[in-house]
Amino acid sequence: MTRDEALQKIRKCLALAQSSNEHEAGAAMRQAQKLMEQFGLGEIDVSLADVSETATEARTADFVEWEALLSSMVAEAFGCDFYRSQRRKLGPALTYRRLSMFVFVGIGPAPDVAAYAYEVLSRQCAKDRRAHIARQPKSCKSSTKTARGDLYAEAWCTGVRSKIEAFAGGERNAALIAQYLEQRHPEMGTTKPKDRTEGRNVKHNDWSAGLRAGRGARLDRGVGAPSAQALLQRP
Repeated sequence: MTRDEALQKIRKCLALAQSSNEHEAGAAMRQAQKLMEQFGLGEIDVSLADVSETATEARTADFVEWEALLSSMVAEAFGCDFYRSQRRKLGPALTYRRLSMFVFVGIGPAPDVAAYAYEVLSRQCAKDRRAHIARQPKSCKSSTKTARGDLYAEAWCTGVRSKIEAFAGGERNAALIAQYLEQRHPEMGTTKPKDRTEGRNVKHNDWSAGLRAGRGARLDRGVGAPSAQALLQRP
């Protein structure tokens, strides 16, 4: 039996220890205590076993404001924390590209649900952002189009926030999640997202159009998706 298998068995035993049948409860508790002693596990180890993480690919290689806003918003709504990681991925042309991931950390199924919600939301937001950029005058500089697209996307995320909050809801134990991150990722640092709108020729229309698009999204439960998962689509 591996350590992780022992943890799962201990958790089951502790659940049985809550039984109204005193004999069954006592036997389950003794079994849990025996396994904890055998594998050198304490109460905190058992508690941390409830915490897990799920990764999903970011839309951009750089850490930009609109994706930072969306990942933070989704994580909070589903009772999770999150971090961003990077790795290199070998492409079909046998060249490496930088791949960014958002990793959601939470209790029970929450990370799976948050990762799925982020994936669907970011896909739709990125699509709408590209369409907004395509509507810009051809005379616009590339950097201006990028800035206007980013402002649009930030507003899009703001517009959809209330729907996510109304739909979501997950068990959150910030202290336990923080302890998990400290134990599993002690080397983790902090970074600030890149603001590509600062000092650029952006317009109020970029924000208002994005806000309308975000508010117009519809949140439905995904068929075959993890419990409480959402699928965002246009009406």
